[in-house]
Amino acid sequence: MEVKIKIRGEQGENDDSVEVVSIGQMFHENGFLCLTYDEVVDEEETGVVQVVKNTIKISDEQVEVIKKGPSQSHMVFVPDQTTFTYYSTPLGELEVSIFTDEIEKISNDNGFTLSMHYQLEMNQTFVSNSNVNIAVEY
Repeated sequence: MEVKIKIRGEQGENDDSVEVVSIGQMFHENGFLCLTYDEVVDEEETGVVQVVKNTIKISDEQVEVIKKGPSQSHMVFVPDQTTFTYYSTPLGELEVSIFTDEIEKISNDNGFTLSMHYQLEMNQTFVSNSNVNIAVEY
């Protein structure tokens, strides 16, 4: 099913936020509600436009965010747990740890919203308290 996906990520106290709006697909697979969408990334230095393929897998126990393209990652969010992953960039890998404080999914008439609150560390250094809000419209 085709859906509109709006993702807003906020990091830290400075209102550093990023918003992505895309048309994607929603389907069920292996007990997960899956969202897939493409994100266009424009590298300012070179002007090269690249596409990142994104998958968000949602279950009652966890949320997975998988990115494939010039930068790759597979982040897993589990409430009250720390998970570890590597974030691969063209310049090398970063070790990432995520402690998820809360995941909340609220359904509405034409879709749902998903909110995640977590603490982010890179290479064993605290980066920020972060929030991601995902709104999906059918």
